[in-house]
Amino acid sequence: MGFTLSVHNYRGLRRVEWSPSGVCALVGPNGSGKTTLIDVLQLLQDASRSGFAKAISMHGGAYGLRHFKAERDEPVIFNLCVEDASWEVRPQLSLGPGGARLPRRERVTLGEEVHDAEEFEEEPEYAYSFIQAILQGADPIPASLQRLNDISSSYRDYHHYALAGLRREGSLLSGDLRLLDDGRNLFAVLMNWHSRRDHRDRWTFVVNVLRGCYPELFSDFSFPIAANIVSCEVHTPNGHTLTPALLPDGFLVALIHLCAVASSTRGGVLAIDEPENALHPFSIRRLMDAFREWSDEHDVTVLLATHSPVILDTFKSLPEKVFVMEPAQEVLPVPLDQLKKRSWLAHFSLGDLYEHLKYGAPAGADEA
Repeated sequence: MGFTLSVHNYRGLRRVEWSPSGVCALVGPNGSGKTTLIDVLQLLQDASRSGFAKAISMHGGAYGLRHFKAERDEPVIFNLCVEDASWEVRPQLSLGPGGARLPRRERVTLGEEVHDAEEFEEEPEYAYSFIQAILQGADPIPASLQRLNDISSSYRDYHHYALAGLRREGSLLSGDLRLLDDGRNLFAVLMNWHSRRDHRDRWTFVVNVLRGCYPELFSDFSFPIAANIVSCEVHTPNGHTLTPALLPDGFLVALIHLCAVASSTRGGVLAIDEPENALHPFSIRRLMDAFREWSDEHDVTVLLATHSPVILDTFKSLPEKVFVMEPAQEVLPVPLDQLKKRSWLAHFSLGDLYEHLKYGAPAGADEA
């Protein structure tokens, strides 16, 4: 499902115009705004559910909301657009003796039809979203507006996995069918997929890819339950049984990645921050193939904020899917094939070029 995300003057993001689709890599130096960018859709989701003031407090607070180089009269703007529908939010931050105030304007556009909310300031505990008010008042809901809301409401930004908790405590027994952003309900989700015929395709996908990634380690799962806790046992091809405490970090990370992608909704969007952590290059390549397979079959957009040369090499024939937070560019992120000619890129490893600072390098860095 195609969408465009526009951001102006938010934290480290001066100007963003981004229309990703399929499996995409987001690269650039530390501090260039990769993590901030993939967090914006989560911020908009939280604003839609709980109001903008509460969402900002959940995403770092009011300080530094406006880009440090932006003038006082330059607005902070968030805009999510799907086809002829768009949702725009313009928060106005003021800091004073009474603390932070965050009045804002919202606008929902449907083709030529514009719905404006007057500037207002909500109480921190008061959840109000103009787009939700528009949705509740529409009968029927226009298809493009429904798709916009689906993207916002289903987005997940996966990071900081709860590996220690999974090893030590397992997952709470639940009916969850979708992975949480830190993976703490991993074992419950897997068990539920296994027992539900209507989710068997997700289970089959995860198990088959794991067998390809770890042929000597993984054959099958079982899920022991004690009270309200579900754990996981891995059965090896040699007949051994491994508990979570005995599993390599890389195996658990790969398992969470796969469940993150498989639990996405059709047409949805998800992000994984630094997916290469703890993984061998062989596993990374297998996972990238699997991400693309699921993305193609289910119209899912997978955003990977990464520094991994191995991941970048898998985009050899797809440089337009590598987006670069290039410090010298006015509008970010920039597709790699707009920074460098495709005919030139074809002669090199994209990972080697990144390692040698040919793109996505810190400002002022000497090229190796």
